[in-house]
Amino acid sequence: MARSKPIIRFQVIHYYLIPLVALVVWWGMLIAMLAVWGAQGRPIYSFMNGEYQNPVYISDIGATNIQPLFISCSGFQAIFFVGTLVMGFYLRKVKKIQPYIDKHQPRLAIASIICAIIGQLGILFVSIFNTRNFHSVHLAMVGIFIAFCFFACVCDFAISCIFGLHPSKLDPVHDQVIFGKNRLANLYFVAFIMKLIWLCCALAFAICFGTYMRQDKDSKSAVFEWLISFWYGLLLVIWSIDLLPSAIRKYRYKHPEQYPRYQNLQDSSQWEKDIRNHGIDNNSTMSMDDHPTYVASVNPVV
Repeated sequence: MARSKPIIRFQVIHYYLIPLVALVVWWGMLIAMLAVWGAQGRPIYSFMNGEYQNPVYISDIGATNIQPLFISCSGFQAIFFVGTLVMGFYLRKVKKIQPYIDKHQPRLAIASIICAIIGQLGILFVSIFNTRNFHSVHLAMVGIFIAFCFFACVCDFAISCIFGLHPSKLDPVHDQVIFGKNRLANLYFVAFIMKLIWLCCALAFAICFGTYMRQDKDSKSAVFEWLISFWYGLLLVIWSIDLLPSAIRKYRYKHPEQYPRYQNLQDSSQWEKDIRNHGIDNNSTMSMDDHPTYVASVNPVV
């Protein structure tokens, strides 16, 4: 009787941890700020003109004595946020995860990185120019952060859409990403739909945040600010999943005995055939990080 394929296993310390580091720092900062405000008795700060508000804005808490926490955590997560997109671009270019299949995808990736850098500089300046002393600049930086992170997501999500619309161009073994006869029945398109849902919800939260703020309904506006801030963290989880295939491939390469199907060259994916044809065996002391894990079976669309 044929041995069943083991459950999904992956290299624990790998690239997918980059966005998760940003997630831990970001959510940790938000939770810490809420905890501090609660421990202080949920105060209405003096620069808020004595108006009752529950909850207060993140920026209000960040303008108090814990501003150094706001600055350091915003800057730290910004580095890993941008680093996630840079790593995704690098891993696809060196074929350690599914390579690009369309000439527009690398351009979209670069545009996403540029927008992310601008957006993350925005949140850093939000934390530096606090709402108490630099209110106008602070609000402008919030707008830059939201707008450019939105554009970064649009560009990145478009890459997933292209993968999902062209499953026949994917490499390696298709039966791991395709689950139906319909062209759209593949995991890349499912991932795109999930990202699109995330983006639509984030956009709706941002609109509510801005609308209630203009109407001077600060309590409701603050609720949506906190909501979109925690929702933002889920994006980092999604991007972590995008990088996970590299960790899965690394584990499979180091433990081939757990995947008997792939010991048969005829059933192997293109990258495995390429490795074996170049004389790299399972006992090699060379790190898999030095070799591509995917080799595109077709040339990118031009």
